[in-house]
Parts: sequence; structure tokens; C-alpha cells
Amino acid sequence: MPDILFVSKVDFWIASVLWLGSLSLILIPLWEWRWGKSDSRMRNILLMAILLPFAALMLMPFFETKYTLTDSQLHVNSGLSTQKIELTDITYITPTRSMSSAPALSLDRLKIAYRNQEVLISPKDKSRFYQEIQARNPKIVIDEVSE
Repeated sequence: MPDILFVSKVDFWIASVLWLGSLSLILIPLWEWRWGKSDSRMRNILLMAILLPFAALMLMPFFETKYTLTDSQLHVNSGLSTQKIELTDITYITPTRSMSSAPALSLDRLKIAYRNQEVLISPKDKSRFYQEIQARNPKIVIDEVSE
């Protein structure tokens, strides 16, 4: 079977928080430079140099959160991290609205249990994800009832 890429569903409020947070990290040094009482350009340059990487890190999930289903693994990519989960290790999948930190940009999530661990993901096309993962490993128990 060919590899299938699933993009993350994005909730408007999560997108807003990340975008506004990163925008504020960019605007703080600009505000200080233009209207601040300090005339120190070096201070403003240092402030910008420190805050800009954090702004970029806050936006990284938008460009990197995806889930790839191969014949034998589920690859969960989010920002700078990648998890590779063997499909044979997955025991069950159930919907959840958990607010736990996860490589997901939506609260419409799936909890995937494997090897006494869990990961929360939010594929945009959940029904296709269910079909494709069960086609690769029919032993996975899928609970389609929300918690």
C-alpha cells in the first residue's frame, strides 16, 4: 500500500492563540524601538534577536504537523519532533477532546494507545484515517464513540 499523508485539523481558537502570541513577540521589540523610553539600539536588537526565534517556534506547528501512514508505521511529525509508531504496537484508537499537550492543532482528537503509551493526533479526515489504519492492521480496536 502507498504511504498516505494526513494533515492536522486546525481549530480557529488554537490558530488564533499561536498567531497572536507570535505576533506579540514580534511587536514587543518594535514597540520598544519606536515608542520606548530607552534609546539603546543594542538593547532593542538583542530583544528582537531573543524573541524572534520564539515567534518562529510558535508558528512551526502550522507548517509541520502531519501524520504519515506507511505499511508498518505511523509517523507523527510536529515541529521539530517525529514519532514513529509501529502499527503492530497499536492496541486501540478512541476519539477524545483532551486538552493535554499533543501534536494536534485541534481538540477533535484521536487517542492512540501503543506499548503502554498514548499519543493524541487530530487528522482532518478521521474516517479515512480509520479505514487506512485498519486496512494495514485489522487487530486495532477502534472506538468511534466520543468520550
